[in-house]
Amino acid sequence: MVNINPEDHSDSRVPREAVKLISCIVNNEKAERELLQALYDEQQITRANSINCRGYASLFEARTKAGTLPQPHFAHLIEVVVSQSKADELFDFIFRKAGLDKPGAGIVFMAPLYGASPFALPDEILKEK
Repeated sequence: MVNINPEDHSDSRVPREAVKLISCIVNNEKAERELLQALYDEQQITRANSINCRGYASLFEARTKAGTLPQPHFAHLIEVVVSQSKADELFDFIFRKAGLDKPGAGIVFMAPLYGASPFALPDEILKEK
């Protein structure tokens, strides 16, 4: 049986740390690239994922006939796993760097995870561009 309590590590086979998942949806590719680069350069984040997705943005003007849905827009979902102690600071960083204070720029939200396995890359790989 694997323990799912993030505070109790006694029965876990894999060491866990209390973490949160920060998810950010941005509405253009430039914002995605700039955010991922800033996470790596300024915050040394190596646990991030980006997914191209399609959705309906309620803040965009619907230019369709009454009763039909607006056209879908391409967006990018960026997910970052971060320790619980640094989550609020990183949440604010993502909000600022992605420009989410502007209407229609995107959204960011955060949720707790039961745990995550530690992940580290060798120093030589981190220096590659």
